[in-house]
Amino acid sequence: MQQFFRLVSTSVLFSILLISNTFAQTLIIVPEAGYDTCSPFPLTLLADTTGIGVVEWSNGSMADSLVIYDYGDYSVSLTTLDTVIHAEFSIAKVDCCHPALPNAFTPNGDGINDQFGVILRYCDVEILEFNVYSRWGELMFQAQESSDRWDGTTLNGTEAPSDTYIYVTRYKVADETEEKNEKGNVVLLR
Repeated sequence: MQQFFRLVSTSVLFSILLISNTFAQTLIIVPEAGYDTCSPFPLTLLADTTGIGVVEWSNGSMADSLVIYDYGDYSVSLTTLDTVIHAEFSIAKVDCCHPALPNAFTPNGDGINDQFGVILRYCDVEILEFNVYSRWGELMFQAQESSDRWDGTTLNGTEAPSDTYIYVTRYKVADETEEKNEKGNVVLLR
């Protein structure tokens, strides 16, 4: 019998897999797909057992928990006098180096979400181009440096009205030669 439950702990979503037979059961707590695989380590996996048995992880450890420091496949077994309960799981690495751009911002001077720009995490990126256009194609903002952000004003310094704007960014990841492009919409709210 297998039952799945969910819990959230320190911003990591976990699945708790309950595997049991008539004589023993083990709770195996493993990360669930969708948690932040870009910065999850160290991560502790826990095999919480009830009944009589011996826990053994894929690396040979017989502790109730396993601290992992790398992506890959892991498994745990609970061995009792009459059975072996086994569970496998993988922690896959994903592409962590991509820009995040909000879909709206509010340049009202409150210090929260006042500027719009490319947010990059987990890697070094050189912004080659970052422009914002009105819906009629008028250039509203053009970044000169990688750290430049649009504050909601036009090139002549007047406040841009609440509206939907188009952004285009071209960037290059450190140690790569290929340029990448992103484009989309952002809503300016006043």
